[in-house]
Order: sequence, then C-alpha cells, then structure tokens
Amino acid sequence: MNPKRRRQFHHFVLLFALTVFAHNGAGAVPPSAQIDLLADTDFKCGLKGIDRDKRPIEIQWDKAAARPVWQVAQHHSQSNVADQAGQTIHPSGFTFKDERQWLSLHPEKEDADFILGVNARSEFGGKFRGKGDPWPHLYLTQRISPPGGHLGADAPSLADLSRLDFGVRVRLLFDHRNAITGHDPRLHAAQFVFFLTIQNLNRTSPGHGDYFWFGVMLYDDRYPVTSLKAQLDAGSPKKPATGKLIYDIGVKPFTDQVVAAGEWVDVHGDLLPHVIAGLNEAWRRGYLGDSKNLSDYRVGSAVLGWEITGLNDAAMAVRNLRCQAQTKQ
Repeated sequence: MNPKRRRQFHHFVLLFALTVFAHNGAGAVPPSAQIDLLADTDFKCGLKGIDRDKRPIEIQWDKAAARPVWQVAQHHSQSNVADQAGQTIHPSGFTFKDERQWLSLHPEKEDADFILGVNARSEFGGKFRGKGDPWPHLYLTQRISPPGGHLGADAPSLADLSRLDFGVRVRLLFDHRNAITGHDPRLHAAQFVFFLTIQNLNRTSPGHGDYFWFGVMLYDDRYPVTSLKAQLDAGSPKKPATGKLIYDIGVKPFTDQVVAAGEWVDVHGDLLPHVIAGLNEAWRRGYLGDSKNLSDYRVGSAVLGWEITGLNDAAMAVRNLRCQAQTKQ
C-alpha cells in the first residue's frame, strides 16, 4: 500500500472507531430503563411480621424462596398474624383469619393474588369510636429506597423519571357498613388505601428524611368514586400521627368504575404528573421547604390496605399490583 493510501486507510479506521465510541463508549446517552419499584408483587417470598412480644418473624411456605420484602402491619388491632391459631399454610400460600382480621396470600378459593379484610365491629366491640380515638389498620408495606429498601443504589430520583406507572385490580368482596345509631360519616368510614412516601433521601440536603404521603384511595365507603383530597395527617393524644401532608388523588383520574359494585375494577395510569403536583402543593402549603430540587426526592416506601374507623366488616381482593418507574434517556 502506498503512503497516501495508507494514510487514507488509517484516517478511515480512526473515524470508524470514534463513531463506535460515541455511540457505545464513555459519554454515550444511556438507554431508558424500567424499574420495578414494588418487589415480589406475586408474593412468592412470604411475609414479615411482628409477634406479640415485638419480635420480628418471617412466614414462608417455600423455604427455597428469597427472604420476604413485604411486611404486615396491624396497628391498633387485637389480632396478630403471628398467632398460630389463626394460621393456615398451604403449598402455594398463607392465610391468617380470626374474628377481627383476614389476610390471605394466594387464596385457594378466590381468583386473587391476596385478600385483606377487617371486621371493625368486632375490633370496636360494637361501639363507635369517638373523636380522637384510634382505629384498626391492616397494611401490607415495603421499603423501596435506601435506607433499607430493596432497590438500594438503583433507586431513581424523581428527576430521573419520565413515567411512574401504577396498576392494580381490586374487587370488593363485601362491606357490611353497620351504620346504626351513632354513625357519623365525618368520623366513621372504611377506606382501602394505596400510599407512597415521596421522600427527600439526599443525605447532603438540609431536608434529608422529610416526606409527604402520596395516595390513590382505592375505596372509601362514603363516595362512589374517590377523587382528589389534600390534608394534614393530624393526630391526637390517643393516636399520634406523622404531621405530614397527605395528597390523595383517588381513582377518579383513571376510572369512573364504582368499586362498591363488587366487580373487578382496573386502576392504572401514570402517577408521575400527580406526584409532581403533590410536591408543588406541599411547597405551596409550606411543607418540604428545605429542598425544591426533584433530584433529592425518591419513592421511599409503599403501603396498601385497610383503615376502618366505623363498624364496617369489609374485605378486598387484589391482583396484578405493580408500580414501575421509567427512567429518562
């Protein structure tokens, strides 16, 4: 090869190498990714709980499975999932049921991933709670971002996201309201909730650790279709609260189906614009004032289940739960 042809050949090779490097090497635009914020949504790994002596327990039916990521929380209830008298473990799942609470993972006689039920009439002994009194909860919860979250360093910030896709199907199995004399809808209701904590998890931020509650109220026995509400999580001497903003969009942005009708209702959509709206509302009301930087905020944890302040005896079947973050390019 003559010197001129050799120089042209080397120039071509160099241009080719630089082109490949630009597309695949340092400085390349990374592809977007879909990240499952909720782990083990088919509940193969079991469940964590706390026994009556405040000791952590794990309930598993598949001993080869990874350790559980879901935790059951039974605030202000007389029931405890660790009580063996209420437990039934079968090859593909687990059921706890007593006269007050019902939790079934992979129920054998219902086309659902899990069932949650609370008999608040039994919890309250048939007497309505007064203003400021606590009420029973039955929650499934998991930590998503550090500290302690299953995603670890892979947890994206809100600034990283292009979408936050949520989906779930719910079917109200029953809700016996027991709206007898003394019932006050301002104090007494049955609510099936899904909440995320939107939390400042930047350790160098002065607002590190602060958060607000972002919710999709899946069912409230006072309303055919739940919609936007924003309020303080206020407590009382008998029931302390977080003092954080609750920004609950309800199901109205996604469906007009009535959960109380007892059929399967599909709730799905992009939560990200609503989360951003919730942040803006928090800032407008004076919350989270130490940081207005989206890169400081992540989805910290998730909560799903019943809060019943009335004498309702209610149960909900759930399937196809998911919450997926789509990152930007």
